[in-house]
Amino acid sequence: MDEQLLAEMLSRDREEWARLVELLDSHPGGPVHDPESPDWEARHVYAHLARWLDHSMDDFEAVLARRLRPAPPEGDDNTVNARWKDEDDMISLTVACDWASAAYERRLRLIESVHPDAWMPLLDAIAGADGYQHYAGHRRGIENAQSWQEGSVP
Repeated sequence: MDEQLLAEMLSRDREEWARLVELLDSHPGGPVHDPESPDWEARHVYAHLARWLDHSMDDFEAVLARRLRPAPPEGDDNTVNARWKDEDDMISLTVACDWASAAYERRLRLIESVHPDAWMPLLDAIAGADGYQHYAGHRRGIENAQSWQEGSVP
């Protein structure tokens, strides 16, 4: 990844993260996703992001250090997400938000620490897995739920 692409990716990450955090923080209680999704509150979304960021950055660190990569979580994404939500069901908003913020900051530090010559396709893929597209997907889901709840979406 060249320096310009890296800067663009991190800029989009920061922008989408800020938009999602603002949206989550404006809905501290009650379901935030659409009716087709589980009844996730802001705290569940934060915990979900923290877990995926921690996982992808553990993977990123292992590749960068040329160590054995951690095993992926067992099951498809829906199964993993449901299991993690159940495990995190009693987490507070404050704890979940702090966890997600720390995981996000770790992501930025790790990605920014990589020398331009050390980038390889596998690192590119891992770095892209839990970045701005993931945050934007949750943001859009929450915005769509708000529209649905307000009656503007059938």
